[in-house]
Amino acid sequence: MIVHMITAFAVSAVIMLMTWAVFRTIKRPMPRYLLPMIVGGTVIAYGIYSEYSWESRTLSQMPESVELVHRLSGKSMFSPWSYLVPRTDRLSVVDTREIRRHPDHAEFVILDLLLMQRFSPVIRVRQIVDCAGRRRADLTSDPDFDDQGIPVGLQWESLSEDHPLLPAACGSG
Repeated sequence: MIVHMITAFAVSAVIMLMTWAVFRTIKRPMPRYLLPMIVGGTVIAYGIYSEYSWESRTLSQMPESVELVHRLSGKSMFSPWSYLVPRTDRLSVVDTREIRRHPDHAEFVILDLLLMQRFSPVIRVRQIVDCAGRRRADLTSDPDFDDQGIPVGLQWESLSEDHPLLPAACGSG
């Protein structure tokens, strides 16, 4: 977050110097009210750019094997423009290279769902997806398995047919 603040001030300084150079070139004094307007406007414009480009910048830094599962848009009273055009605040992605299938039961897939939010660390949630049954469950650190290697005692959540996790998990491998 400190990087964004430094960048906003640097961009506003460059714009301010360019405006000063224009007024110096045309040999007119720069109005006193213009300096705070330029600095404030530039900082606000950079903040808006940073908010709305976060998703594309984050996804462009990911390897090609990462698939977007879900995006959550948000609104804030501190960003009134977000009520007109909501911005993406959170992402859920799956790295398809990290998907593991059960050797005897190909319908069961284990994956790490990465939950990302601006200015927050990435949270990794290990999940098991039953592709045939269209359901998923969170895996604890020490799950119990039956004699066939299938986890037991999980709290399964049904997934709709068009849930974005199904093609990401079951369509690969």
